[in-house]
Amino acid sequence: MALDNISLGQRIRTARRRRGISQMDLAKLIFTSPPYISYIENGTKGMSMETFVLIANALNVSADELLYDCLENTIKATNHKFASLVMDCSEYETRILMEILIAAKRALRENRMLY
Repeated sequence: MALDNISLGQRIRTARRRRGISQMDLAKLIFTSPPYISYIENGTKGMSMETFVLIANALNVSADELLYDCLENTIKATNHKFASLVMDCSEYETRILMEILIAAKRALRENRMLY
């Protein structure tokens, strides 16, 4: 799969906002300019591997979490994303979500030939 700079930039923006960090603060953390962070987040410009690693470390996210749509093996990233979705759920919510997931998985497998 090819690298999608727009999707990558959107995930970087989401991670940055989730951490409550401004573009200016991120730029300072990785020794670059705020406009460059904006270019990255909008997918206008790519970045070096060094910049990518600095961003991932500054935002405390894994590289596979940022690149999951470009990687063939994304089990770790998907598991992490799923775990973060249910992390703040009550026991009741977790149980209901698990039942929904089991039913959805069963339906997908039973109707595989329709897709």
